Amino acid sequence: MLETSINIKMKALKVFPIAIVLTILGLNYSTVNGQQKQAINIAFYNMENLFDTIDTPNKIDEEYLPSAKTNWNTEKYTNKLANMSASILAINNGKGPDVLGMCEIETEIALKDLCKQLAKSGQVYNYVFFEGQDERGIDVALIYKTALFKVSNKHSYIIDPATIGGDHTRNILYAQLQAKKGTPLNLLVNHFPSRREGQMESEYKRIAVAAKLKNITDSITKINNNAAVIMMGDFNDHPNDKSMSETISGKLKIDEVGNSDFYNPFWKLHLDGLGSHKYKGEWGVLDQILINSNLTKNKTGFVYSSNSAKIIKNDFLLETEERFKGNPKRTFAGSKYLNGYSDHLPVSIDLLLE
Repeated sequence: MLETSINIKMKALKVFPIAIVLTILGLNYSTVNGQQKQAINIAFYNMENLFDTIDTPNKIDEEYLPSAKTNWNTEKYTNKLANMSASILAINNGKGPDVLGMCEIETEIALKDLCKQLAKSGQVYNYVFFEGQDERGIDVALIYKTALFKVSNKHSYIIDPATIGGDHTRNILYAQLQAKKGTPLNLLVNHFPSRREGQMESEYKRIAVAAKLKNITDSITKINNNAAVIMMGDFNDHPNDKSMSETISGKLKIDEVGNSDFYNPFWKLHLDGLGSHKYKGEWGVLDQILINSNLTKNKTGFVYSSNSAKIIKNDFLLETEERFKGNPKRTFAGSKYLNGYSDHLPVSIDLLLE
């Protein structure tokens, strides 16, 4: 009888060093201070209009229906799922992220279909999702590898429209993921109000949402001083803008991070001229992942892996047409169908787990 692949892998335990075997099994490990630590990849990705083809009541989804000028049909929806799955799986050296925050997800149906598409590659994800208040119906979501985590708590925080000029914007998604070794991660996924009205004219909206986010994180650490807290999202502000550097108290340098501050490793990438999004020919880092002080000091069982912050910029995610060469390749350019990915690039960091 032929041996199964898992039996072959388990027999390797008798032959190879443990680090090699864990690599075979698809787990990343690093050696820190002579100890093996498992690397956990945390990522964020703006999916740019992952809409299904169904007309959902009370959502402004007319642009993504078969009757629209875009002719958003089953074929295009299937292509979008396949493309976004490919770009997600390219994160974490081709293994896909262990945890992925996302924005611009229209429905739970679309999120389920994405997870089914990812499962075809052998990567099994579950998700956390809440219907939000955004008028277009684009919501935030979180997926995670079921082999590594389970959900121990989740909540959706609604933004009071009165604080942002009467608009309805995306909720803040909270999920507490429990690692198999018992260490919880507190994650908050965000999509701050856009700059559509102008950066300065709309800044107060992002500051208001940032204040709500900071209040949530302060509440988490008040309950548990050693809590591991990660905030991620498309913040529609750069790391040095007021909402991020002052309201949230994101810091450029890790040694500047106090107990109630956050370390923003994407600030340096922004200063280096890199970006996750391109606007009028200029790259900027709107997509960021920030960690609290406990994750910089190894107080939680997890610790930030130095210099691991990156913007995923695989060639296949970029335009090749001369006029737009090097820009993120979108699904549409206006009404022209490009069969691309997103107008944003994914970002990620690594944590080390003992």
